[in-house]
Amino acid sequence: MHGHRAETIGARPRGQERFAVARGRRFTSSFAKLKSILSIIIAAAFAAALLPGRVAAQENPAQSLVDAALADLTKKRYDEALKKLEEADKLAPNSPFILNLFGAIYTKKKDFDTARGYFEKALEAQSDFFPAKFNLGELLFLQKQYPQALDYFSRMLRENPNNELLQFKVILCLLQTRQIDEAKRLIAQMKFPGQEPAWYFAKAALAVAEGDKRKASEFLGGAEILYKDKTTLYRETFQDLGWPVK
Repeated sequence: MHGHRAETIGARPRGQERFAVARGRRFTSSFAKLKSILSIIIAAAFAAALLPGRVAAQENPAQSLVDAALADLTKKRYDEALKKLEEADKLAPNSPFILNLFGAIYTKKKDFDTARGYFEKALEAQSDFFPAKFNLGELLFLQKQYPQALDYFSRMLRENPNNELLQFKVILCLLQTRQIDEAKRLIAQMKFPGQEPAWYFAKAALAVAEGDKRKASEFLGGAEILYKDKTTLYRETFQDLGWPVK
């Protein structure tokens, strides 16, 4: 979501490869479209996963409703999107994907308490559902509760040490709590080059924290050249923090 971001993966932990849905159905979506609209869910929800092949809408009416809700979301018609999700939820109850999407939309509406409730429901439906786990931490970050977000993402990173997005989020939290040396140590441990632009954005974030806008711009430019279709979520994070994105 614009202003509400979230995720990615070096080694994908269990639960990121696909989103299980009630009655054995699986929902898929256009990741390119989603990445450009939802930060939070998407960071967590979509950037991290490669879902199996799409189920035809006529075979799965819930899928059609989810697609329509996502179309509303791109146009910031949040209430219309929620109505469609309510219908989809009736057809596929307790789908962690749908519950997580509810949470993402409420995050866009800045109704963080309601969003948290939906993320928690998604985890009740599937305890290892990575997107919802990530998004609970993202809520802390979006509300500038950086010490709490650092603790939360650090615990997730210990469970998924090769997850590039989690590394990036921990580094941002370290920088926001002025733990510069710890951030540098984690950046030094990151895979380079990675599957995501996380290393480049982490280096840019460090440069911003140290007041070197020129160096930050160089790293951001490198990320755009090498990972052109994967930078949206990371740029949104910088925008949320009021940092330059070029």
